[in-house]
Amino acid sequence: MVFQDRSWGVIPPGFKKVVDGSGGLMVVREDVAGCLNLEECTRPNDKHASEGLVFHGRGGLRGLALANGETALIRPYRHGGLLRQLTGEIFVTWPPRPFRELVVTEEVRRRGIPTVEVYGACVKRSWGPFYRGWLVTRQLQGGQDLWTAIQGGGFRRLGANQVLQAVATSLRGLHREGVYHRDLNLKNILVRCEPDGVRGYIIDFDKAILFFGEVPMPLARRNLSRLLRSVNKLDPTREYLSAGDWKRFVTSYYGHTKEP
Repeated sequence: MVFQDRSWGVIPPGFKKVVDGSGGLMVVREDVAGCLNLEECTRPNDKHASEGLVFHGRGGLRGLALANGETALIRPYRHGGLLRQLTGEIFVTWPPRPFRELVVTEEVRRRGIPTVEVYGACVKRSWGPFYRGWLVTRQLQGGQDLWTAIQGGGFRRLGANQVLQAVATSLRGLHREGVYHRDLNLKNILVRCEPDGVRGYIIDFDKAILFFGEVPMPLARRNLSRLLRSVNKLDPTREYLSAGDWKRFVTSYYGHTKEP
């Protein structure tokens, strides 16, 4: 029983376990369990890029059309920085990181923060305790990551102020509900035009930390600084997101009050 707990971690309500007998483990949402399988979800992206759209986001996302008419996006886990050169897609932490991100994302949704729906998480053992992992989410139809929207003109088309306010509202809500996103950047914020206006979605909670109360203000400021570093890295000349745009975003985040 201890081994099983260490292998799976917490399984949220509405999800079930799947084992394929050859080192594959999957936590899948019960209502889509008939549309997803371990073999399909754990195939390498580069060898099957021609079998559907490949979405170039964090780590690369492969699109998979489901029998229920929806599209699932499959993201493989990869290390960043120096570890990417050494270990690539191999992980050793248990319970597996995909299973943890599934649990955290479900909790984020429960707390009312706009984010994507998780369909499942998969692990394929390599040898011993080492594994590769994947997260499967529902495609947010009509959504774009913030950097793509800014570059492609959607930022101005939707209304720069409306987009910035929507993202600031979601980020402020994230912190108010006690979720600290340790890797916040322009590519893991999605924006979408909806009937009641523009809405911001925050994704990729692999390294997130949950608090019982609000996120402490020093950490909230660190999130804003991390996001600004992302802006400066992707848009060093500030061609797309000006200093004035950033100032309006920060003002919206703090609710039009002076920064503490």
